[in-house]
Amino acid sequence: MNKNLANLKNCIGKSTNDEGLGAVSRWIDGTLIYAEEGHLKITFKVLDTWLNPAKTLHGGMAATLIDDVMGMTVYSLGNEVFFSTVSLNLDFLSFALAGDEITVEAKVIRKGISVINIEGYIYKRNKLLVKATSNLVSSGKKVF
Repeated sequence: MNKNLANLKNCIGKSTNDEGLGAVSRWIDGTLIYAEEGHLKITFKVLDTWLNPAKTLHGGMAATLIDDVMGMTVYSLGNEVFFSTVSLNLDFLSFALAGDEITVEAKVIRKGISVINIEGYIYKRNKLLVKATSNLVSSGKKVF
């Protein structure tokens, strides 16, 4: 097991706010519930500040949640360099309200040398709300 995955496994059941991850991860403050190499699940409580004028989860906030969990999932691969999002495509299939508990899941589909393809999902009680695909490219910059 690589050290990045070992670090994540030690965080299962803990808040992403407490684990020295990136600033966005600390701000969105989820709870890591599953971690395997190339596959993570994090739960979140939808906050009032995440809503659009219709009082449902804002699409930009959904994109932030998925993009951040995808980044952590790529981190779980143990790469020595940072990978950065170059594309992010989302399909909004349903909605969440303030107070709802949602799960964001990400799975690596293909790990190349310089490009990683990944899928992400947001669920509420096993109902698919958002599905996403993304490509991340190697930045050449050392991880942390």
